[in-house]
Amino acid sequence: MGRATYYSPLWLGALLVLALNEPLRVGLTLPDATEWLIVAALAIAAGLQSQVLLVGAQGAFAQVLPVPWGRSVRGRSAALAGWLLIAWVWLSVVTVMLGFETVTQAALVVGALSLAALAGALIVYIWNIPAAVRDFATDERR
Repeated sequence: MGRATYYSPLWLGALLVLALNEPLRVGLTLPDATEWLIVAALAIAAGLQSQVLLVGAQGAFAQVLPVPWGRSVRGRSAALAGWLLIAWVWLSVVTVMLGFETVTQAALVVGALSLAALAGALIVYIWNIPAAVRDFATDERR
């Protein structure tokens, strides 16, 4: 998998929001420049959410999460962090939807669950960085 393929959810998520800019801008009652600023922010957020979803799926299903410096967290901890990242993405989407429908109490509860899932993923990931194995190394260098 090359860089273009690995980072494709980032730009595909952003392009999806930009393709839907007309319905988004119709729902806003702000000046045109501000509407486009909000659409751009939503495009960036959707791209980042899509990329996090890919990394979460990689952790959940392949049981590998990338760590900087050519290392990877592997095994159950990668799977747990991956599932927590997937939960964070979906719960945050549900939080935004509930917020737009002005179901404030439910949005607060689901938002708190979303932040708990993100915090859990970060704790598992950071805790396992020292145990991360070197990628593409020979058996002698591990």
